[in-house]
Amino acid sequence: MFDRLSQFLRLCLFGILTLALLPAAAEAAGRKLALVVGNQAYAVLPGLNTPVEDAQGVSNALRNLGFEVTLLTDVGPAVFQAVLGTFAAQVDEADTVLFFYAGHAFQKNGINHLVPVNARLADAKALDTETWRLDDIAKALKGKTNQLLLFVDACRDNPLPEAVRGAAEAGGLAQFDGGAGTFVSFATAPGQVAWDKTEGSLNSPFTAALLTHIAQPGQNISDLMIKVRNDVGVATGGKQTPWEQSSLREQFYFVPPVAAAPVVDAPVVDEVLPEFEVVADQSTALAPPPGGIAVIGQGVADTQLAALDSDTRSLNAPLPENMALGVQTELDRIGCYGMRIDGDWGNGSRRAMAAYYEAKKLEPGEMEPTEAVYRALLSEPENTCEKAAVAVKAPTKTTPKATTKKSTTKKAAATTTKKKTAAPAPAPAKKKPTCKFMVIAVVCS
Repeated sequence: MFDRLSQFLRLCLFGILTLALLPAAAEAAGRKLALVVGNQAYAVLPGLNTPVEDAQGVSNALRNLGFEVTLLTDVGPAVFQAVLGTFAAQVDEADTVLFFYAGHAFQKNGINHLVPVNARLADAKALDTETWRLDDIAKALKGKTNQLLLFVDACRDNPLPEAVRGAAEAGGLAQFDGGAGTFVSFATAPGQVAWDKTEGSLNSPFTAALLTHIAQPGQNISDLMIKVRNDVGVATGGKQTPWEQSSLREQFYFVPPVAAAPVVDAPVVDEVLPEFEVVADQSTALAPPPGGIAVIGQGVADTQLAALDSDTRSLNAPLPENMALGVQTELDRIGCYGMRIDGDWGNGSRRAMAAYYEAKKLEPGEMEPTEAVYRALLSEPENTCEKAAVAVKAPTKTTPKATTKKSTTKKAAATTTKKKTAAPAPAPAKKKPTCKFMVIAVVCS
């Protein structure tokens, strides 16, 4: 029996180590920075409808994917240049740098210019002095070894006043070559004009398609843009075709594929394993430290045993056939999901995952219904999203002090002498533990 118990514990330890290594695998992708700009409320030039909403949506999506995001909306040249300088000082420390721009833009002599909200563009000279050159931005953001990703959702119409339209090319942006290690995507093909908004959408067709597909696991950036191009073509009736150019040194994934853990056959057990007596209250569990590992029963005596309950069942529970449905069910059980449980994994389900990470005070991690996410949720108690975990010290034992009751009057003293003095109650016997195993439960998020 003990040999089989040993095999069972070794199997649990293997599962624990596999789950514990998942956060380290996510960090292997390196630091990721994003500068996101949305210019909509132009002071002189025609205003636009969606750039601010586009920029905010992209910022939220990138944060959920592990990017450190700097967001600017309706910004002028002074603020932009100051932020760009601070941001550029960090790019050498990052493996991936992303720049997203939504707003007015035009090309002049084959150079693409992005337009601040306070630009007047009253004369030909202002086309250079009041705008930002995409080439200069890319040069500032290109570090020594990082990959640079550029997304430009512009060219929605010709923003130039009539007096200076002859000084720049009519409509659309020029092709752009950022050099090795650069990827650039435009909302439409070179020389073409993009749509600002389609009926019933808060975003431009390009950004709406990007937000729909960007978080799909195991999808490289080339496959992502194929899906974006197809969606934009459908939304605009074939009138707008996104275009990209890549000189990346290696394939890029917004959500890398997860390597499958080696399959280990569980030992055949024909005997029921012994039940363990719970002698360490789970209220002594510490809140998970960075990395998501919690030790149940930490701080109690060495001879005490942690409880085997929901934390250990997450290691050997069978997987659901519909993983999305299973994850939604667990999110609902712990109070993080309030919508219909239908197995349709979308933005509502991802918001529930974000609520879970926030309740656990962890950095947002995996947002898709994977096996690791399902097993982590199995170990969580109900009402996880209603009450944050709190670190509680193990209770300390104190010796009750003996008290005596003094008689205050002679009458009371006489009365008490007639009564038989009650013997003090014996101290409660300490309950000895029945096992000396220490079981560690690990919760990974």
